[in-house]
Amino acid sequence: MGRYFSVVSFIPSLFLTSFIFALIESGAWSGEPDWAKAGNAFTHVGNLTLLTLLSIALGVAVHPSQLALVQFFEGYWGIGRLAQRARVVRIMHHRRRYRFLRYGPGPDAQLKVKEADEREESLEPRIRIKRLSIADESKRLLGGYPVEMVSRYPYENDDIMPTRLGNVMRKYERLAGSQYGLDAITAIRQVALVAPPERLGYLNDQRQLLDLSVRMSATSIVATLISIVFLWQHGLWLLIALIPYSLAYLSYKGAITAAHQHGAAFSTIIDLDRFALYDYLRIRRPISTREERRMNAQLMRLLSNDPLVVVQYEHPDASNGTDKEPKAT
Repeated sequence: MGRYFSVVSFIPSLFLTSFIFALIESGAWSGEPDWAKAGNAFTHVGNLTLLTLLSIALGVAVHPSQLALVQFFEGYWGIGRLAQRARVVRIMHHRRRYRFLRYGPGPDAQLKVKEADEREESLEPRIRIKRLSIADESKRLLGGYPVEMVSRYPYENDDIMPTRLGNVMRKYERLAGSQYGLDAITAIRQVALVAPPERLGYLNDQRQLLDLSVRMSATSIVATLISIVFLWQHGLWLLIALIPYSLAYLSYKGAITAAHQHGAAFSTIIDLDRFALYDYLRIRRPISTREERRMNAQLMRLLSNDPLVVVQYEHPDASNGTDKEPKAT
């Protein structure tokens, strides 16, 4: 029942249970909704206690699925036939949008966009699905993924995801630490453990905001569907469904903004604390970015548990018998 659970799980669950409770108390299921009656139901201590307990129970039940929920919003939809076709449609949409933002609206630029579209559409649907979707899903499953010319897309065309949130997350997953030869997804656990508490706390705050936005968006979508079920036969009262729908949209937009902030914090920790990681691993600090990239090619294999990699260690205090643990910078 820590802060993370209270913010990310309890608040969205309380919103959903309260919204459903209001619909039930209004009598919308069986007749014209009475919102005054629903409002009075919230004044009883017993009802408020019940809502609190139900919200905690719902939060506990849904909490373990938070990572899967974020990945779903990123665009990891599995390898089923329908899911893969949906991924391909969305990836192609974002690729066309990316090319337009990259090349511009002029006739010469549009010719390049058209040629690129024709090259991709000339592939057989089965091959296109395999290229755009199944291979990417396999990388996530086998490589442990959780987690440009324009700010919202990755640099590489093949990295484009089917959702806006997925593209922002993928962008920072690829760019963070790349200038040093570090794969951020592989190295972030170790770097986070040696980072100072204030920087790690800022990173965690941004991740918490991202998780909260995604959870609120998903919860609001559920509330929208439930309100349609309750109110579809009550005329203009159906417009009540626009309230959770608007909240779902705004929360998703907020998740995209939070993903940018989380990605920036993610990249900053790599920038500032990678030397502390080298010290803890007893690896000699490089004297140039060129040497660092060459060294990190081996380091990434080491952190990926490659049993055949050979890395040379350096113990600066071993000569006087005081091989002390380095301090994080």
